[in-house]
This record gives sequence, structure tokens and C-alpha cells, in this order.
Amino acid sequence: MLRRALFAALCLASAAGTALAQSNDPSFRIVNNTPNVVNEVYASPSTQRNWGHDRLGTTVIAPGASHIVRLPADGQCVYDIRIVYQNNTAEERRNLNTCALTDVLLGGSSGPAPQQQARPPRGSGEQGNPSFYLMNQTGRVIQEFYASPSSQSNWGPDRLGEEMVQPGARFAVRLPQGECSYDMRWVMEGGQSQERRGVNACQIENFVAR
Repeated sequence: MLRRALFAALCLASAAGTALAQSNDPSFRIVNNTPNVVNEVYASPSTQRNWGHDRLGTTVIAPGASHIVRLPADGQCVYDIRIVYQNNTAEERRNLNTCALTDVLLGGSSGPAPQQQARPPRGSGEQGNPSFYLMNQTGRVIQEFYASPSSQSNWGPDRLGEEMVQPGARFAVRLPQGECSYDMRWVMEGGQSQERRGVNACQIENFVAR
């Protein structure tokens, strides 16, 4: 009887430890209940200023399929998520406690419909969504990238964070909705830099650095 009691106690302790570990794990599963292929998934802590890298890599999520997004169990649970579909429409979900959920449902009757956030049409005014993709066609690694509203007198933070953009690659630059006119500065491997000012970021999908 004593041996059985000890065994039961150990099992309960193990189960409790597993449950605790799971509650601290921000990883989640994307379930694609839409008719569109998901090309890219970004998940970054809500405290960060950039989206970071595409969590799918070379993978895509077909309609009806799912994909597990692995995130580090480092105590960070509140994430912003950006979904990019094959037709270049995007959906963003902010301040999700991913430690408290298993699935992020896209579309379908079992989840919220995608909130497609296509860019405002040209001539739509000075307010909109200035986020864009940085396309590296410089032939060199871009080590830093700055995008600041033209009304500001400083460049602000490096939008790449700890990331770098390889030649031919692209990077999702995440900017707050509102002002559209931005100044851009990119620093390449070796220290050479380029600048472009007064870009209407609300009217572009891709910003090409050459």
C-alpha cells in the first residue's frame, strides 16, 4: 500500500510539473480554416518594435491544414501575430496570451474571420497603415534599418532588432498606424549607408533597398 501511495504521489507531481511547463510555453498551432494559403506567419513579443523573421520559413499552410509555431519558453507570453496570405492580404492579432491558448484559428465557423488589412488605396490621405516589406537588392547584407516619421528629427530604433536581411531576402517592417510619410536609412555590411526621405509608406507594399 505504501509503495502504491508513493507511486501515485510521484505521478501527481509529474503531472503538475507538466501542466506548469505547458502554461509557460507560448508555442501555439495555426489552424487555417480559410480558403487561402498562408504564406507567412510572424510572432513577436508585444514589447518589440519589429515582427522578426517569418516563422514558417519555406513552409506554407494550405486551406484546412495546421502548423505548430514553436516559441521559446522564456517567460514571455504576450505576443502579436501577423498572418500573410497568398494573395498578399494580411491579418494581425495583438496582445495575445499565447501561453493560455493552444490554437489560433483563421476563418471558418470555429473561429473569427480574417480581418484582411490590405493597404489603403493611393490618394487615401495622410493616415493609414505604413508597415511594409523591406526588399534587399543591394547585393550586400543589410545590418541596420531605420524608418522614422518625417516629422521627427531622429532616426529612432533599428527596426531589424537582432536580425539582418540577406541579399535577395525581405523583412517585414512593422510600423504603427497613423502617419504615412517616413524617412528610411539602411546600413550595409562594411558600414556603407543609404537614405531615402519623404516616402509615403502607406502607398507601398515593398520598399526596395538598392
